Amino acid sequence: MDMFEEARAMEGTIELCHITQKELAERMGVSQSYVANKLRLLSLSAHIERLIKKHGISERHARALLRLESEDEQLDVLEKVISRELTVRECEALVDLKQDAHMPRLIESAPRTERIDTFVDTLKRSITTLRSLGVDVTDRTSYHENKMYITVCFNGI
Repeated sequence: MDMFEEARAMEGTIELCHITQKELAERMGVSQSYVANKLRLLSLSAHIERLIKKHGISERHARALLRLESEDEQLDVLEKVISRELTVRECEALVDLKQDAHMPRLIESAPRTERIDTFVDTLKRSITTLRSLGVDVTDRTSYHENKMYITVCFNGI
């Protein structure tokens, strides 16, 4: 039974027995979050599900895709996972980069101090993502005369 069949079986049991996720989890001897995570897989499109099954993509890869807003974004990342044989960690880093691409819209509409804070947070997340992909990056933040300086160094290039 694959992850999607298991999720459908759980969904069917919940509907048939009129029980909650928590009650199902107790009966199965698993956590409620285990059940919830399985059921979340059912929100992936049939096309993405077929690709995941066809290429033997793991459940952790599939759950990472769920963090993306649209099926197009999910498909774009999934195609990269398949063609580049990305690990779960690399898949999650790619999803993080996709999510960071949406940050400029949020930054534009925020007040000035929030825009700066959001920019700094986005920069720090990007640095963390680069590190998780194996890029040797160092960063340093310093302050002088009411100014903030952020230095990012890509080592070994």
